[in-house]
Amino acid sequence: MPKSIVNAEAKVKLQQKVLDQAQKKVAQASTKQEQARKKLDTETGKLAKLQSDLKTKRDKARTGTAAAKKAVAPARDKVSAQRLKVKEARDQIKLVRGEEQAAKKLVARETKKLRTAERNYGTKVRDQERKAAKKAKAAAKKAAVKAKAAAKKAAAKAKAAAKKAAAKAKAAEKKAARKAKAKAKKAAPKKKAPRKAAARKAPARKTTVRKAKAKKAPARKKAARRGRPPKKAAAN
Repeated sequence: MPKSIVNAEAKVKLQQKVLDQAQKKVAQASTKQEQARKKLDTETGKLAKLQSDLKTKRDKARTGTAAAKKAVAPARDKVSAQRLKVKEARDQIKLVRGEEQAAKKLVARETKKLRTAERNYGTKVRDQERKAAKKAKAAAKKAAVKAKAAAKKAAAKAKAAAKKAAAKAKAAEKKAARKAKAKAKKAAPKKKAPRKAAARKAPARKTTVRKAKAKKAPARKKAARRGRPPKKAAAN
């Protein structure tokens, strides 16, 4: 995963943690407010009781003895003290309510931040998915082109191999035909060369006879000079 997506995811987790803490503060403020309300109710009840006692003592003091009149002052002091306690309880409720409102505002703010972080994270994830899909599409296209080129190359290679095999087979066929022709020619009986016509050979024989006579003539002349008869020719 890219670093930007990891950081965005970490930011979402951190913001969720902050939001959980803010919501915890709201829950704590709500609990405190409930406790303060209970305390206020208790103190208000005590104040009502003391006020009732004070009223009773005042009524007695109007028609009663000095002791009854003396008991009015302590009752009045107790009522005053209880009123202060009630006022403190109300102030505590206001304080707790302010804390709760602040915690709720914090929750709203942190929720908004969380939504923004989640939106940024989702945008980055979608961008990454889009990039990955685009990259996968490009890789698939490249692989398809490569496969097509490989298929084309294989087809061309197969075609060349088939052509070469056909040429080789044709050459082998021609060679076999030549060999068979040569073998048939060798196995066939040889024909004798036809003799030339007699008219053409006659001059050759005459020439031979003339040459033989020319060779023998000197021998006769030589023998005549010596007084001996010439020898007969071997042809006679």
